[in-house]
Amino acid sequence: MRGSLPTVILAGCGYGAIDALRALKGQARVIAINPYPYSVNSGMSTRLLSGRFSLELVRIPLLEHIQANGAQFLPGRVTHIQPEARTLTLESEAGIQTLAYDYLLVNVGRELRPIDGIQHAFTIRPAEQLVAAQTWIRQCWQRSAQGDRTPGLLTFVVAGGGCTGTELMGELYDLCREMSAETGIPLAQARLILIHRQAHLVEGFSEPFRRAVEREIRHLGVEIWAGCQVKAFGPEQVWLSDGTELIAQTRLWAGGFQVPSWLSTCGLPTGPTGALLVDKYLRVQGSEHILAVGDCADFVWGSRLLPKIGVYAVRQGPIAAQNLLRLIRGQPLIPYRPQATVFVCVTVGNRVAVAEKGRLVWRGYAATVLKNFFDWLYMRKLKPLRWQEFFY
Repeated sequence: MRGSLPTVILAGCGYGAIDALRALKGQARVIAINPYPYSVNSGMSTRLLSGRFSLELVRIPLLEHIQANGAQFLPGRVTHIQPEARTLTLESEAGIQTLAYDYLLVNVGRELRPIDGIQHAFTIRPAEQLVAAQTWIRQCWQRSAQGDRTPGLLTFVVAGGGCTGTELMGELYDLCREMSAETGIPLAQARLILIHRQAHLVEGFSEPFRRAVEREIRHLGVEIWAGCQVKAFGPEQVWLSDGTELIAQTRLWAGGFQVPSWLSTCGLPTGPTGALLVDKYLRVQGSEHILAVGDCADFVWGSRLLPKIGVYAVRQGPIAAQNLLRLIRGQPLIPYRPQATVFVCVTVGNRVAVAEKGRLVWRGYAATVLKNFFDWLYMRKLKPLRWQEFFY
């Protein structure tokens, strides 16, 4: 405690952090911990690859909101929680620190699954990697136009066929189509390969949605290598678990996410994905002082585990913020009730997206516009921007 105000630590600043900052202004001493003074709207970041969106557009200015709401910012990563002592461990450039809290909101998200040779691939995080990949891909086309015959120069591989990897392939196609027109090299001379360890792309969604997404990706001329697992990357290779070697000068890794491994070492209950198991109030089960939201929380709704998609995390944020305030005030908590149906949308290149809402599945430019409209509605609450930047 400091004075009469309790200490609330925001461990990670994903979706919902700004809701908490606003709700707790003047009600608590708030410490916000995040690796960077900004966060990234992950639902928009794939379009960095094609250049449709800029880094500035997809970033959320965390530090501005932290300062505006009278909170303290500490750059770094939380690496452990000691719930009995109500302390956590922070690792930063300044070293390792132990911080005490009265209440804690865990919002550390998920990490990209590691793989051997990951240094030889562009990754979907941090977002700067996709900007670097865009530059590299443009250079590959330009080198080819100048007569460079390096093997695999126009072979482009995306490893991972979930929503993110599939969107990346759509954006990659758009970038390659642009460079084909610029260099005069026929697009057919390039190979676009999407490797996915599951039998179908975007597993976990309805069959009509999956089929529509796969149909659109195949229509682009993309090779879908389903049921194949990437084992490792080399300087110009992609090695599969069955021993297949593929030569490709451009390799993008989107092969799934996992919760930080340290969550399982804290003595807190975890769910099927290894994330913290939360109750209907978003409290970590068995803990009166710790809440968790987003990808690092496993929320069971009825008989099913809530999927790890942003539309749920966005709605959890305000509930968690209000419940932190209610804990401080000793008031009854508000239950989080997931929406019965959610809008899910995957861009698949050529300004086309496939969308699903309940039992309705549709594709086309209208789906892209709707996705961008929802992104604009969300981002406009967080920073000044021009709506024209969201529509193309």
